[in-house]
Amino acid sequence: MRSYSSQPRKQRLARYNMNAHDRGRAMAAHLSDELLKEYSRVRSVTVRKGDTVKVVRGVFKGHTAKVIKVVPRRGMISIEEATLTKADNKKVARLFRPSKVIITKLDLSDPWRREKLQQFKAPSRGAKEDREEKEEKGTEEELEEEGEAVEGEDEAEGEEGAEAEKEKAEGEAGAEAEEDKARAEEEKAKSSRIGPKEAPKAEHKEAPKPGHKQSHAKEEGK
Repeated sequence: MRSYSSQPRKQRLARYNMNAHDRGRAMAAHLSDELLKEYSRVRSVTVRKGDTVKVVRGVFKGHTAKVIKVVPRRGMISIEEATLTKADNKKVARLFRPSKVIITKLDLSDPWRREKLQQFKAPSRGAKEDREEKEEKGTEEELEEEGEAVEGEDEAEGEEGAEAEKEKAEGEAGAEAEEDKARAEEEKAKSSRIGPKEAPKAEHKEAPKPGHKQSHAKEEGK
């Protein structure tokens, strides 16, 4: 970034030693509000002979007239009906810096300048409306495509969910069948381990001995 000194002597020296392309750039003035609406992509344009400008500072503030002379070497311009009266009653042109004026009307007699400024013009209303319609149409098509994509995703998700539920149901049924089978095998193993029930043993009573009866009869006779 170029740095500038605040000392007037250095500013005058830099202006005196300025290159030609820098001098042309320094001869630019701001556009009026009406021209800014037409040329919305540029803020300032180099002042040329034939342009109509309006003074915004100084004694001639508010004066609007055509540019009659441009002096790039001094960085000044002169406009119509802006004169100074000398001591001998001779009128001379009053010089202005381009920074003290704004351009109200451009001279488009030069085809190169006309073509160059055409690039900075704002798009016309018809072109703007066409672009907006195209953008709206494009957004509608994009929305339709997005809706179709969302529907396809929903269908795919529904199919995947149905398949997952089916697989889950099959898995649960298989697990229940395996549990039943395992339970039946366990019961079978338990029954084989216990074996058949044993029949209860019959009680055998011993027959009374013959000696006992005789002893009983003797006791009764006594």
